[in-house]
Amino acid sequence: MAAKRRSILSQELHKITIHHFLAVADIVWLAPPARDMLWKIFLSALAVRWSYAVLMVALMGDAGLQSVDSQTYLFYAHDFAAQIASGSLGGMRWLGPIGDSMPIANWLFGLCGLLFGKSAALGYILLQGLIDAGTCLLIYRIAEAIDKAYGAAAGLAATFNPTQIVLSGLVLTDTPFLFFTTLFLLGAVQYLRTRTWRQALLIGLALGAATMTRALSAPFAVVLLLFLLFTTLVGKSISRHVIAQLSAAALIFALCVAPVLWRNVTQFGAWALTPQSGIHLALWVAPLVKESSDGTPWQRGYDEMQHRVEERYPAPTANPFEQSRRYHEIAREELAMLGIHAMAKAWLVGAAINLGSPAIILSPPILSLPRTGFYATPGVAPLDKIKNFLFHSENATYTWILLIGIAGVAAVRLIQLIGLIALLRDRRHLPVLCLFGLWIAYVLAVNGPVASPKYRLPIEPPLMVFAGAGLSVLVGRFLNGQHHAKAAQTSDHGFD
Repeated sequence: MAAKRRSILSQELHKITIHHFLAVADIVWLAPPARDMLWKIFLSALAVRWSYAVLMVALMGDAGLQSVDSQTYLFYAHDFAAQIASGSLGGMRWLGPIGDSMPIANWLFGLCGLLFGKSAALGYILLQGLIDAGTCLLIYRIAEAIDKAYGAAAGLAATFNPTQIVLSGLVLTDTPFLFFTTLFLLGAVQYLRTRTWRQALLIGLALGAATMTRALSAPFAVVLLLFLLFTTLVGKSISRHVIAQLSAAALIFALCVAPVLWRNVTQFGAWALTPQSGIHLALWVAPLVKESSDGTPWQRGYDEMQHRVEERYPAPTANPFEQSRRYHEIAREELAMLGIHAMAKAWLVGAAINLGSPAIILSPPILSLPRTGFYATPGVAPLDKIKNFLFHSENATYTWILLIGIAGVAAVRLIQLIGLIALLRDRRHLPVLCLFGLWIAYVLAVNGPVASPKYRLPIEPPLMVFAGAGLSVLVGRFLNGQHHAKAAQTSDHGFD
């Protein structure tokens, strides 16, 4: 019976994800030189990620694969596996628990819990290594679709991208989400070049899968489809064919998220995918905006918001969406009182930290170093808080790692800026750059003042494309310089 239930779970996961992995397999079906490059990228990326995971386990055991939320996800893994083993999983329970994760994430956790048992954490990390290596292939194809000269460099940048490597080594939902977001970005980039049914269907499926992994991408589905429609209007290439393709993509996306929405409507009366938004807004966003405005420490703001919710609604509720609505209400009142200026300031600081902080600080051996965390660091203003965190930490080792990491991020951002400028010089790339800009702005806007390298992971694909373009430009200039130097030496020798 247990073997049969394992087979059922594997089949369900197979049905949901087969098209996406076939899309990656189809990517490999290219001319031999391109296939060779793809295999090099995939195997190199996999080796780097699995080596990092083995190192973390060697240093810290399972703790080296976990962050704050990982214990919750591992509980889901073992609980889901236990329900399958006992035969109690059925109906809407296949969608997983309501709260911290969406169905595809739950299925991946459950699969690892079922197959690896007590070693579920390591099994999940090894699976994530495969998924993220696939993401590197997708990034290569995005860059190649823009300019064939940039593909290999972008794939190389993704292979050794610290943000991808570190987060693929943690039991979280970010890495599978990144795979599906990169997939719909690839579909969109290709659709901007050639409007085919294949790309439209890929966009719809990838958007649906991304949202079924994390609800973050749901609103962007509307933005993306409207943007693609707008580009056809501007290019005067609108037709019934295009409208039918984008309508099909929208329908596929809707069908993907429909089971979760149906469960939430029928069981809780909520037209929402997740009940997380209220708590996020009240206990994270509002306190951080308040801190940006008047220097109130985040922890104190957190406690004040929690107290206000409990004071207004002393009776608890079993409906998680009603609970979210209560937090939403208090948060909106607080943000309205703080004003637009304070919110804009907090959002800008959050975006700057998200873009500028090094991923190495999320690695468990570094994260576990004793020191005051960023949110607990005192400061009368955001810049004062950042200065105290950087230069007045009680742990010199952590400070040096952080500062060296920031210097590394700055160097990479400079290369990416060079790449962006190179892309801007060709007007043919403008629609793709607008697409990238929309996605980057959306992710930064949704995360707001909540700052961590983890929250920039969804925008790494465009950043890696920029890095690939920048590296190609720099290598080209270097090789041209060498060529001219050799030519000059040859000319001088001939004169002598």
